[in-house]
Amino acid sequence: MREELAAAEARCTVNGAEQALARRLRELRRRHFGPRGKERFAQRLGVSAEDYDRYERGTVPPGDILVRICEVTGEDLQWLLTGVSGRGTVVIAGTRGRHQDLLARLARLLDERPQVAAPVEAFLDLLARTPLPQPAPAPVLPPARHDHLIPIFDPEELPAAWTTPTDDAPGPFRLALPHGDLSVAAQTAVEVAEPAMDYPAAALRTVELLTVDTADGRRQCCVRSAEIASCFPHALGVRLPDASMVPMFAAGDAVLVAVGVEAKVGRPAVCRVTDQPNVRCRIWLGEDEGVVRLGRLADAECELVPREHILWSLEVLYRLARAA
Repeated sequence: MREELAAAEARCTVNGAEQALARRLRELRRRHFGPRGKERFAQRLGVSAEDYDRYERGTVPPGDILVRICEVTGEDLQWLLTGVSGRGTVVIAGTRGRHQDLLARLARLLDERPQVAAPVEAFLDLLARTPLPQPAPAPVLPPARHDHLIPIFDPEELPAAWTTPTDDAPGPFRLALPHGDLSVAAQTAVEVAEPAMDYPAAALRTVELLTVDTADGRRQCCVRSAEIASCFPHALGVRLPDASMVPMFAAGDAVLVAVGVEAKVGRPAVCRVTDQPNVRCRIWLGEDEGVVRLGRLADAECELVPREHILWSLEVLYRLARAA
């Protein structure tokens, strides 16, 4: 019996690894060839559409095809096989959203026209040797005002729907604050950063987290940041109750979104789905034939949700975490 259980466990592990590889392959195909790019990707790989479809369903491609996949996309073979990038390599699918298209275009150019590799390398060497201009000193900001406070809500506090703010309708989450001095019940520090898989110290900024007394007698948790409030007048925070987005977000972190800033492919998003009690935070992987793909980082699973079931979706702009 013990041997049978061990064999069954080994089969489950193998099947899980094959499905994980298939998920990464589907991610590369969508990233480089689009949601309907199976046939074009198969042609570039030199395989039939039927064979390629089997790869996306869990059949492990032969070794030469695995190498060809990485040649065509510019991705790291170790990452494709294991999900972990090799030391010193760049995984296009794991880079910041604004860099993915540039790296994908460069990979395709070098694959189609290998003779440009030398000029590209020379240009990169020139860029690396050229000193960058020093940024201007940060302006001295005036003291934060009442309107620099961004409210933070629990998921169940967010409505099923709202209207996009306009000049006449300034937004659904205006804080009812008293006139005069602000009554602060509690004050601490939190770290704010753009969403990432890891957070080096240079990427973190410290802002204030306040609990204030509102004009209607409630206590509201909010973050105070003149810069963020000025850039995103309709920003609000959402606490994350679980660890489904580790390592990007931990349970207890909050994320900042802004009403009107819709979800973008490859970026984390907060969305509400019909018949679900709370909002959820996921990687927005795009829409294919009326079905939206929502990725969970903790277990690398992909949720498929009909587009009409998503009531709203907003891009995550910043992550808030307790300062160390």
